[in-house]
Amino acid sequence: MEVAHFHVCNPGVSAPPEQMSFLKRYEVWLLLLLGGGAAIWVLLDQPTPESAPLTEEGAALTIHRCTLTRDYGNARLDIELRYQNSSPRPFILQPPDVKLMTAAGKEVPAYILPMEKPTQISAQTAQNVRLRFWLEKAHLEGALTLHIREATAEIKSASSLDLEKLENQKPITWTGGIR
Repeated sequence: MEVAHFHVCNPGVSAPPEQMSFLKRYEVWLLLLLGGGAAIWVLLDQPTPESAPLTEEGAALTIHRCTLTRDYGNARLDIELRYQNSSPRPFILQPPDVKLMTAAGKEVPAYILPMEKPTQISAQTAQNVRLRFWLEKAHLEGALTLHIREATAEIKSASSLDLEKLENQKPITWTGGIR
């Protein structure tokens, strides 16, 4: 009697798997370089606040520039200023310590984006910052005054500014307050 011999081929067991060399592929090196570059950019691209140690000379609050942007029936007011924080603690610029007031004594609401952190000034330093406010048409009919703790600055004179005459989404910038 003759016995039949069968040979079964199992590809998973028959030969050792080839080792893949990831570092020989240019795509891997490209992704490593791009990822490393992005990580370095994120770590090094931190905003540098223009702050300086507190000095005795100069005002506590100085208005550099005001930018008014009409948004249909309202307007956004950006105020760029320098403030000296004489406090021994960091100062977060938000109400009730920071207010934009109308001539009638009404407070203008701040323009706050949900993902934006409130502006903060380190202790015993002077720093350039930007504050934003949301204006209605009635707010532009009289004077606007910015109050930061005990310091005040005129942002807009008493003369009326017609919001309807401004072009929508086209910013208008003044050096200092709005005249």
